[in-house]
Amino acid sequence: MKILFLSLILTVISFSIFAQDTIYMDNNYQKLDKKENAKYFKIVTPTPDKDYEFLRTTYFVDGTKKAEQSYDLKDEKKIYEGLHKHYYESGELFHSIEFKKGKMHGELVAYWKNGIKRRHDYFKRNKLKKGTVWNKAGEEIEYFPFEIPPEFPGGQKALQKYLIENIKIPTYHNSMQRVVIRFTINCEGNTTDIKIVEEAPAKYMVEAYRVVKEMPKWKPGKQFGEVVNVSYSLPLVFQK
Repeated sequence: MKILFLSLILTVISFSIFAQDTIYMDNNYQKLDKKENAKYFKIVTPTPDKDYEFLRTTYFVDGTKKAEQSYDLKDEKKIYEGLHKHYYESGELFHSIEFKKGKMHGELVAYWKNGIKRRHDYFKRNKLKKGTVWNKAGEEIEYFPFEIPPEFPGGQKALQKYLIENIKIPTYHNSMQRVVIRFTINCEGNTTDIKIVEEAPAKYMVEAYRVVKEMPKWKPGKQFGEVVNVSYSLPLVFQK
């Protein structure tokens, strides 16, 4: 009986280690507590027999596969590895891209829904070496990057200037305080879904929220030539 009991314990421990986690997400891939209002869900699976530690498979809420992404964990940070695949909501392959030690390293190949190749890029340690882009008819067109991040009007220096000129240091401020705030820059360039991800005393969080909410419109980000919502994190340090 003692041997059987020990065997059962080991079975439970083994199952716990390799169990899958199902996580529901909204339209901006932010985690939800419930399935209700979810746009996507993802399942993270340990992969002890692979060259990477985990496989994250993302699905549309109806169960259609959205993406397959493999990665290692280092100090709780995801380091992408191997071939990643992304799919259209109708099920066709959208694009695939190769990673090595967290950097794009290899080929990125994308397709239109009709199966015609959309672009073919070659990367080495995150640096583009060459690339070609085609339209839906298969005709080669002028090259453009597959990802263009959102831009504050005037660029990073203008963003710093805006923050310096608009942040109001709370009364009786006597120590350095840091707030990290995350928000989405939507397709219209507005800051939405504002959340505090690193807290400080309430008066600092209120001011951080205000200054982000009142930002002028950004130039929206693009992916594969199309305007998309982009999540952005911003650390704000209050000091005199």
